[in-house]
Amino acid sequence: MMDTRIKTAAAGEVLVIDDVINFIKYEDDDVGNEMSLIAQMIAAVRVHFERRTGLSFIEKTYETLFKLDDRPYILPVSPVISVDKVELVDYEGTKTELDLNSDYYKRGLYQVEIQTSQMTGWPNPWHSIGSHYDLLVTYKAGYDHDDTEPLPFDLKDAIKKQVMQWYNNRDDFYEDKILGSIDRILQLYKTKVF
Repeated sequence: MMDTRIKTAAAGEVLVIDDVINFIKYEDDDVGNEMSLIAQMIAAVRVHFERRTGLSFIEKTYETLFKLDDRPYILPVSPVISVDKVELVDYEGTKTELDLNSDYYKRGLYQVEIQTSQMTGWPNPWHSIGSHYDLLVTYKAGYDHDDTEPLPFDLKDAIKKQVMQWYNNRDDFYEDKILGSIDRILQLYKTKVF
C-alpha cells in the first residue's frame, strides 16, 4: 500500500486573512487573539479540505512510496506541478534514481501516472537478481502555479463559509464538523485521499 507524506510545507495560505475577516464581518478592535484564531481556522479548513479531496490547495512537495503491487502508480495528490525524482528503494533502503523516458515514464495532466519500463515492455528495473524494490516519487503539487490552474472559486468560497461557521460555532471547530453544503462541493472535487 502506498504511503504519502508532505516533504516541504507551504509557505503561506490560500486566502488572505483580511478577505476572511471581511467575509465573517469581524469588526472588533481587539484583533490579537481573534486574528490568531481566524488564521488557525483558515489553515485547519484548508488541511481538512485537502485531505477530503486529495487536492493540494497550495504548492507543497510530496513524497509517495509505492510498493511493487500498488499498480497503477498514480500520484495521489493533484494537481501535479512537476515530478522531481523517481527512485527505486531496495530492502536495505538504498535508493537508485531512475531516468525519465528510459527507466520510467509519466503520463497524464491532472493526475499523473508513473509507468516503469516493466509496464511498457522495456527491461524491468524493478528486479535485480530476484529482488523486489519499492518506488519513491518526489513531486510538487498545488494550485496557483504557472503549470496549474488557479484554485477554483467555489473552493475558496467554501473555505470562507466553513471558517465563518467554525468562528460562529466554536464547538463545530473543535469537532471538525463540516457544513453539508460544503461537503457536497468537496465531493465534486474528490480524487484519491492520501
